[in-house]
Amino acid sequence: MIQAQLVADALARRYPEHEFTLTPLTTLGDRHPSMRLSASPREGVFVKDLEQALLEGQADFAVHSAKDLPTLPTPGLTLAAFLPREDARDVLIARPASTLAQLPPGARIGTGSPRRAAQIAALRPDLKAVEIRGNVDTRLRRLNEGAVDALVLAAAGLARLGRLAEAHEVLPLDVMLPAPGQGALAIQALEGGEAARVAAAVDDPRTSRAVQAERALLRRLGGGCLSALGAYALVDGDELNLQAIVLDAGGTTPIRAQARGSNDAGVVEKVAASLESQGAGRLLARPDASLAGLRIMVTRADRQAAALVDALTALGAQAVRCPVIAIEPIAVDRAVLQGLGRYDWVVLTSANGVDRLRELLQEGHHGFPAHIKVAAIGPETAARATEAGMSPVLVPPRFIAEDLADVLSTAMVPGAQILLARAAGARDVLPEQLRARGAQVDVLETYRTVPPGDVRSRLAACLPDVDMVTFTSSSTVRHFVEAMPGPMPNRVRVACIGPITAQTARELGLRVDIIADEYTTRGLVDAILRSRSPIPV
Repeated sequence: MIQAQLVADALARRYPEHEFTLTPLTTLGDRHPSMRLSASPREGVFVKDLEQALLEGQADFAVHSAKDLPTLPTPGLTLAAFLPREDARDVLIARPASTLAQLPPGARIGTGSPRRAAQIAALRPDLKAVEIRGNVDTRLRRLNEGAVDALVLAAAGLARLGRLAEAHEVLPLDVMLPAPGQGALAIQALEGGEAARVAAAVDDPRTSRAVQAERALLRRLGGGCLSALGAYALVDGDELNLQAIVLDAGGTTPIRAQARGSNDAGVVEKVAASLESQGAGRLLARPDASLAGLRIMVTRADRQAAALVDALTALGAQAVRCPVIAIEPIAVDRAVLQGLGRYDWVVLTSANGVDRLRELLQEGHHGFPAHIKVAAIGPETAARATEAGMSPVLVPPRFIAEDLADVLSTAMVPGAQILLARAAGARDVLPEQLRARGAQVDVLETYRTVPPGDVRSRLAACLPDVDMVTFTSSSTVRHFVEAMPGPMPNRVRVACIGPITAQTARELGLRVDIIADEYTTRGLVDAILRSRSPIPV
């Protein structure tokens, strides 16, 4: 709450004409304080609920400790700003007062961080790391009760609480490198929205540059916020200085690297390459929260498959690309595009639909009229629309046609002119519900999904060797079933991006094992992880 208030105060100073209020939410990490973070199969246990609140319009901004953010971005959302960074280092508080070097052998160090535990073990293997959770008050109480002999905490958190004076030692960077993003507060908002523009005005460029480099390194190495990896970047004039460490859980094989330069991407690559050449990939593997050993088929069209393939690969799975659909453009009536300006809304129901509409506008040398409001079915579609210069102002809380119709019906004026750009053969529930609520809806079918010519032979070659098949739309299910060379092997699990896709799969005779709660690529990966290692909800 203090961190959120710091952001609200910064925004209020920049925009005194506006009022900024706090909307408290309870996250998964808060609801389950006894859950070991290092055993969680999912990053972002303090983040996901806040992101959903943004997508559902419950809040305009979300405030995060940058170190808690997952490495993969959430489609439709952006990290719009970073406040000036507090001290990124860690500190030691002990009972009785002492430094790390003065602690007696066997002393118990309270921390929930694999990174901190491993770096302590590298320096003092005689000490014992003890899992501890809770806010600062809770941890200090545990210390005073004798549950542990010392704590390692972030200096930034203590400073914001006005309690930094209680620290007995600030751990230098050569002893304890911080987590990527530690000490920085990130402001998240809908991508391309007014809130993102507002937040950008309070961004600290030096902090942003440093934290983005640290996060890029984490993403490049395939680690997560729960990895035993420390990184710290410092902006010095035009140059970026980045240092990092990767360790095994016991701290016996610390690997270090450092690079400096004015090309941030080049600096990140040099550090990553050095760490990888020393075996960092092996040390960063987390078998308790990974998909290692699984061969997972991705049936999405090739040009849409990259995000899912990357997410699965980052968690150790072998992603098997086997697209069962291809995108075939449909010729459209040019008069519709020439008269685009008469519409109040354009509704987009897929990333493929966004790509095709952009192609049509470019082919006809048409601009997208500034007055038209855009509604998108979900964050991935919204992100693609923003890239295409058609920033959505509306995304429903659940990424299905029924919810989009409900939300849009509330936002539109009576008799609104709506253009629905979609695939041929899509469900008619959206235009039917909008018309029933007084809208004038024109459906523009811009593409169709067709099976690739080699889909049957590719399925015959891939299916016997995979452990799981993923479906991201009803059309992928239909084309898959039509091309199946025989019955689905009983051992192969089926994972669907949402209930509509799952319903189609069941109607066509497939057993559905996994359904994502959040109907996005990230939600699908989360659901697969939970199926391997169930966690509380």
